[in-house]
This record gives sequence, structure tokens and C-alpha cells, in this order.
Amino acid sequence: MNRSTPPPTYPSALKRIPAQTVEHLPNGLTFHYFSGGDQPVCRLSIVFQGGAAELGNDAISRLMLNALSEGTKSHSPEDLADILDYNGIRVSSSCHGHYSSLTFGVLNDKIDEFLEIMMAMLTAPTFPEDRLKSLQLSAKAQFETSRKEVSTIADEVFNRMIMGASHPLAQTLTSDWFDQIGCHDISRLHHRMLCPAKMHVFLSGLLNNKIVNSVRACIQTIPQKGKGYNLHIEPFSSEKCGDEIKRPYPDSYQSCVIMGMPLVARSHPDYIPLRLSIMALGGYFGSRLMTNIREDKGLTYGISAALIGSQEGSYLKIMAQCDKNHTEQVINEIRKETSLLASNPPQGAELERLKLSATTALVEILDTPTSIMGYYATQLYVETPSDYFEAQQLAIKELDTDTIKSMAQKYLVPDNFLTAIAGA
Repeated sequence: MNRSTPPPTYPSALKRIPAQTVEHLPNGLTFHYFSGGDQPVCRLSIVFQGGAAELGNDAISRLMLNALSEGTKSHSPEDLADILDYNGIRVSSSCHGHYSSLTFGVLNDKIDEFLEIMMAMLTAPTFPEDRLKSLQLSAKAQFETSRKEVSTIADEVFNRMIMGASHPLAQTLTSDWFDQIGCHDISRLHHRMLCPAKMHVFLSGLLNNKIVNSVRACIQTIPQKGKGYNLHIEPFSSEKCGDEIKRPYPDSYQSCVIMGMPLVARSHPDYIPLRLSIMALGGYFGSRLMTNIREDKGLTYGISAALIGSQEGSYLKIMAQCDKNHTEQVINEIRKETSLLASNPPQGAELERLKLSATTALVEILDTPTSIMGYYATQLYVETPSDYFEAQQLAIKELDTDTIKSMAQKYLVPDNFLTAIAGA
């Protein structure tokens, strides 16, 4: 085998995302499910309406969701931990801009045991004070550790520049916040968020009628305890184009540089071709920024560029960490490569690599039932259009040198970059 010669590639036919099944249950809950794969496992995510924007931060929902695993009215914390472990049930949580989720991984033949324990956790948690205190101390320690990372500091500064200093999604915590949260706060949040009309359940895996029927029968009995949260969508209000903010961090040997600007919304016809053009700049391993700043000059271990879209707006985000002595050089190289994208856009083999990488990343969504259901969950979280999967494929197929050049000239103007630097 000659490893110096790349294997042949072939054009991919238009793929379609398999349809999920969506049911609106009598208690108001929306039930999504999709069956696929070849392993007898499934994943179930309970999604609550209400995230960082509605709650003021993402830490309180993480604490509440993690505390659900710390005991119920019929299970001590130790017994609950043993039951979850014995049945191979894995639990995780996450908080997004406007939604919070609790996710379980479970073996198909343990579905009945799982549903019983899940309902106890969801409807009858006890939030024992000693366990909650332990969760708080752990979360506080993780928070304080993150405050020592230049990437965290730069990210906070950049978010305020892009979103606006008072925007709900740009607010940051202090260590004191963790000391002020008590059991009553966590219990009150749980009570309010348990509102089936503002909840979704996503079920995926190698499903059969018994599993689907059992899950449906279970979740349609979830009671309403609170009124839930209405979505709080506030458009971004960016700072003046070209602004730069530095946050010194003497104890760090590295700087973190984040550069970007507000761009067009997902609904704009230029959104997808612009996203692909930004991918050419820094969205995959063979991108311009990666090739120049990492591979050729060795100034950073990694650098990325992405178009990030949400209900509030979209923005370009370029991020890299480097030695403090090379901060200005990295910034200059980012500006240079952005300008070159407009004057010397990808063509030939580089363009084909870009299109192949974009296509591969997209069709990987089809690999597993959980990744397919993850696509539908993202559709809820950020309101992507219903034809977004197919539209991206068509845009990749039609992508050419002139399109990238046009997008770069129209939108990617280095003089308009907002720049946040931490550590320099």
C-alpha cells in the first residue's frame, strides 16, 4: 500500500435525514423517537424549556439536574447509586442557551427498571442538604479552576463584545454565587421546570413497540408542578466594529485570542455559503488558518473558525492559544489569511478537500440513531430550518471559488473584527 497516495473519492448522492416520529401526549409533553442501529441500547433525553438566558446562568440548572441522582423519597442516595450502577444506567446533564437536558443511556432489557427509577428521580427527588453541598463544592472548584484559564477569560470578554455587556447569555458568575444557593432554590427550580407542556423527550436506539409503548405510557403521567419558563430571546447588541479588549493574566505563559464579528442570521440565503467559506478559513484540519499558523509557523497547537448561529443572531468566532510573545503575530496572521480568502480563494485540490470534509462532517450525523436524534434536538435548541440538512448538501455541491470569494469580500473584513485577548 502506497500511503503517500490518497485513496480515491467519489461524489456523494443527496442524503436525507431519516424522519423522526413526533407525538403530543395528553399531558402536553412532546415525545420524539427514532429507531435504528444494531445494538440493544437506547438513549433518552428529557429536555426542559429554560436555559442560561431564562435562569440567569447555566450553573443552577446543572446543579438541579445533577441533584436528581442524589436520592428520592423511596431511595436513599446510596440505594439510588447502586440501582443505577447495577442496571448499567448512565446519567448526564447539560444546559444550553434556552433549554436544559437530563440524558440517560440504558440497555434495552433494563427499560422497565429504568423507567421506574427515572420517574422517581423526576417526580420525587429529595435534594438532601449534605449531597447538594457536595455538588456545590465540586461545581465551585471547577468554576474557580476555569477562572485560571485564559480561554475562559477571553471567551467571557468576547461574548460581552458580541452579545452586549448586559445580554442574558453574556453574564458571568462569581465564586460567591455557589455559597448562596440552597436546597430551597434547587427545589423551587425543579418545581417550576416540571411542566410537561414545556418539556420534550427524545428517545433513540434500537427500539421496538414494547420500548416505545412503555416510555410513552410512563412519560405521559409526568405531572405538572410549575408553570415552566417562556423563552427569552433578546437580539445581540454588538460593540463597535474594530474594538479590541485585553485582559492581562501575569501567571499564564499563554495568551488566548478570540476574534470575530456579528454576521447574517440563519434565515439569510447567504448563511450556509458563508458558513462553508468560514470553514475554508479555519473550520477543518486542512484549513488556511490551521495550515499557516499551526503547521507552517508552529505558533499554536490548534486554531479554529466557525459561524455560530442562534435565535439571537449569528457571529464569526476565531479562537487560538499561543505563547504570549507571539500574540500579535497570531493576530496579524489571522487578519492576513482572512484577507487572502477574498483575494485568493480555494480552488482545485484545496476546494475539493474542503467540500469533501464538509460532506463527511455532515453525513456523519447519519451514523447512529443517537446522532440523528441529536440533530433533531439541535433543531429545537437553535431553531434550524426543517430542510437544513438537505440545504447544506446542496450548498456544498454548488460551492465554488467565486462563491467563497464573494462571501469573503462581502462579510469577512478584518478591520471589522472584534478582538478579545486574555493573558497578553
